[in-house]
Amino acid sequence: MARERFAELRAGLFTLLTLTGFIIMVFILGSQKGYFKSQITIKAKFSNVYGLQAGAPVRFMGVGIGYVNDIFLPDELPCTGIVVSLRIDTSVKKNITTDSTATIKWLSYVTGDSYVEISSGPCHEPVVKDGDFIKSTEPVDYTAVIENSTSVIESFSNISKKLEEGNFVELLNSTLVSLNESLRAFQTGNGLLYSLMYDPKGKQLLENFAATSESLNESAKALQKGEGLLHSLIYDPKGKQVMEDLISTSESLKEIMAGVEKGEGTLGALIGDPAVYDNLKNLLGGTNRSFLLRSLIRKSVERGKEEGNYSK
Repeated sequence: MARERFAELRAGLFTLLTLTGFIIMVFILGSQKGYFKSQITIKAKFSNVYGLQAGAPVRFMGVGIGYVNDIFLPDELPCTGIVVSLRIDTSVKKNITTDSTATIKWLSYVTGDSYVEISSGPCHEPVVKDGDFIKSTEPVDYTAVIENSTSVIESFSNISKKLEEGNFVELLNSTLVSLNESLRAFQTGNGLLYSLMYDPKGKQLLENFAATSESLNESAKALQKGEGLLHSLIYDPKGKQVMEDLISTSESLKEIMAGVEKGEGTLGALIGDPAVYDNLKNLLGGTNRSFLLRSLIRKSVERGKEEGNYSK
């Protein structure tokens, strides 16, 4: 009889201890999740929650203040987005305004666990009340980032393969050899670079180049200030007229030369007509051969001189 009572007592104590441990565990878990704290519900809308689940932590500036209560899809999803219901502690609602922003972030990129981070809003905005909506920002789509990174890696891999298949290594090797030879020539006092730095002629060349650059700089400044012939030719109406006259003159000369090449006009006939050339040649040749004609020309010249002397 006593043994039966002891067994019943032992069973009762075991049951009591089990219930006590269960209650303690519930309180511990509930306190961690905030189930037994005074809380309010606020909401935020997202176009994509990227695997966010009910029960995920809610943090305010890195401090846990609640949990995700529910995620549901409205009837007009494309227009309204996914509504995420957040349970937060009443004690921190004074720090959250209607202009605060909710963002989905990741606890671990490996497991994909996520949480909701709430930022503080301006102090002059009203504090949130139970059931209010706050702003939201779309999270970074790391899957797209990973896909893009993969494509970039593949592109680099393809480029490296093409470089290995081509003659890039040989070109790089020849470039390094040429660079080494140039440095060696510079060290031994040969080459263009050494001459420019240490040869008096190279020094004079650099000075001339510097003087030319300075002259060009002064010309550019004068052009900007409205001084000089170039500015007048470009911007002055008179200079513009001079340029137009030069263009017109060059066009006229071009037309005249084209006519001469075609044999048009007196000059064209003299240059292009072989008969004129032959007649002139025959005339000069005949003059040289005719003694009588030469005598007449000589007497005419002497008579002209005598008349000139007589008139004096």
